Amino acid sequence: MNKPFKRLVQIGSTVLVLGTVGFLGLLLISYGPLDENTEVLALPNVVETRDYYVVHPFGGASANLVFYQGGLVRTESYLVLAHALSEAGIRVYLPKMPLNLAILDRFAFEDIYENDGLEWYVGGHSLGGASAAYVAEADENVAGLIFLAAYPPSTIDLSDQRLPVLSIVGSEDEVLDWVLYEETKTLLPSDTVFEIIYGGNHAYFGSYGQQCGDGDAWVSNRFQIIRTVELISAFISEVD
Repeated sequence: MNKPFKRLVQIGSTVLVLGTVGFLGLLLISYGPLDENTEVLALPNVVETRDYYVVHPFGGASANLVFYQGGLVRTESYLVLAHALSEAGIRVYLPKMPLNLAILDRFAFEDIYENDGLEWYVGGHSLGGASAAYVAEADENVAGLIFLAAYPPSTIDLSDQRLPVLSIVGSEDEVLDWVLYEETKTLLPSDTVFEIIYGGNHAYFGSYGQQCGDGDAWVSNRFQIIRTVELISAFISEVD
């Protein structure tokens, strides 16, 4: 084996090892779902495919929502939220993201969307919300955008679009960058609906326990999810 080729093999092997270690590291630090999500997964209205979970309303659906997970939070951690939304008549799709990072497949919406006669919304939690903003800017099939503890990236300007937007935050959230949250309001339509769940924090939009660096909520995880569903349901009803 000549020296240049041998060096390439060594470099390739090193990159592969580092990539594997990095992949395993991301899996280890990702936040996993609480047990109540597993209970939802066993329900007959929940379907798992290779690429996503879908939670169907037991009655007819009034709208569809493709919802992107927070950064390094496993998709299954939002099954409780998705089930609560389904009880309000909203069909929810939870895409499975590479390395639990929605930014790596931010246009998953396009693969899920189908013209079924209903309005389609896209939203996400934290980094997932930022990823959803890319879809809302580019895809004419998006009827509205929903941020949970999130804001648009600085490169996405939706201020001139006639796009309904809902932004919900928790008052005790210490993960959210509040400075950027305020600054990026100028990138959103003037009629964006801003809501605060008093007592809520960052992690309680999902069901994965306490998040590192987050504030202590003085409402329950269940309360925050129920209130989130009420706000999303009212927003979609107003748009429709």
